[in-house]
Amino acid sequence: MRLFRFHLFVVLAFAVVSGSPVFSQTGGDSAGDVTVTLELNQHFYYAGDPFPVRVSVRNAGTRNLANPVKSPLLASFVVKAAGGGALDARGAGADQEPARPPKLAPGAFYGTVVDLAQLYPGLATPGEFEVMWSADGLQSQTLTVKMLPKYDPSKDYTASIDTPLGRIKIQFLPRVSPIAVKAFIDMANAGFYDGLLFHEVQANRYIVGGDPQFGDQQRVPFLYPAEQSSLPVVAGTVAMKPVRPSPPSNGSQFIVLLRPEPAWTGQVTIVGQIVEGLEVARAISRVPSTLQSSRPNFKPLKDVPIRRVSIEAREPRPAGENAGAGATGTGR
Repeated sequence: MRLFRFHLFVVLAFAVVSGSPVFSQTGGDSAGDVTVTLELNQHFYYAGDPFPVRVSVRNAGTRNLANPVKSPLLASFVVKAAGGGALDARGAGADQEPARPPKLAPGAFYGTVVDLAQLYPGLATPGEFEVMWSADGLQSQTLTVKMLPKYDPSKDYTASIDTPLGRIKIQFLPRVSPIAVKAFIDMANAGFYDGLLFHEVQANRYIVGGDPQFGDQQRVPFLYPAEQSSLPVVAGTVAMKPVRPSPPSNGSQFIVLLRPEPAWTGQVTIVGQIVEGLEVARAISRVPSTLQSSRPNFKPLKDVPIRRVSIEAREPRPAGENAGAGATGTGR
C-alpha cells in the first residue's frame, strides 16, 4: 500500500503547484464582465484514466448581469487532437448539469467538474490534446494536455536519448528503484526532457542532464522519495541526482556514470544501465567545460541538448534473460 501511494504522488507532483490551479487564464465576452475558466490540477494524465476538468462561469465585473450562458455547460466543450481535428463527443457522461442561475451578482460564479474522458473516448489514445469551452458568444482559454501511455510495471522498458553526438540507450531496473523508474518514464513520455541540456560534464567520469533550469525554466520541478540499493555503481550506471537530503528526495536530474564509483554504492537511486551508446556518453563528457573556474561548474562551453527521450515497452523476457541484471558487468 505504501508503494502505491508513492507512485500516485509521483504522478500528481509533476503539475500541482502550491495548491493553485495549473491554469488560471480566463476568456470572456467583449465587455470582459462574464468569464469562462477551465482548470486542471495536472499537466498530463494517463490515457484511459478519468480526465476531470473544472469549468466556471463568473461575473468579473461590478454590476449585476443576466447570465448569458444558455447552452449546457457539459455539451459546450471542444476537444481537439493537437495539430488535428476535433474529437467526437460519443460517450455518455455520468456528470450532472449544474443549476444555472438566471442572474450573476458581482463576483458570483457557478460551475462543475466534468470527466471529459467519459464524453470523448478519443482521449483514451496517448497524445497531446487541446481543450476549450465555447458557447453563447463566450470562450474559455485553451488548455493543452498530454495523455501518457499508462506505465505497466510488468513490462520491460528502455529509453533512447538522442543527442547531437549520438544515441544513448538505457535499460531500466524497476525492481531496484520502482518509484524512480516510473517517474523517469512518465517524464520522458510527457516530453519533459526534450530540449533540456547535459549541463554538467566531467571527462570520463560522468555526465548530468535533466535540470529544467538549463533549457526550459517554465517546466515544473517536483520531488519524490529516494531509493537506495546495494547495486554496484559501475561504468554505464544511470542514477538520479539527489536534490534534497532530508528527507532524501530525487527530481528530474539524472547522472550517467562512466567509471566505477564504489563510494556511491548505496548512496544514490539507480534507475538503469546503459546498453548502447556508452562511447557517446564518454564523448559528451569530454566536451570542454567551465571546470571549476566559473559557475555553473563543469557546464559545457558548447550546449549539448537532449533532443528527445523516447520510451519503448515490451513484454518481459523469460527468467534468466534479463539484460538489465547482467549489463553492470560492462563497467571497468
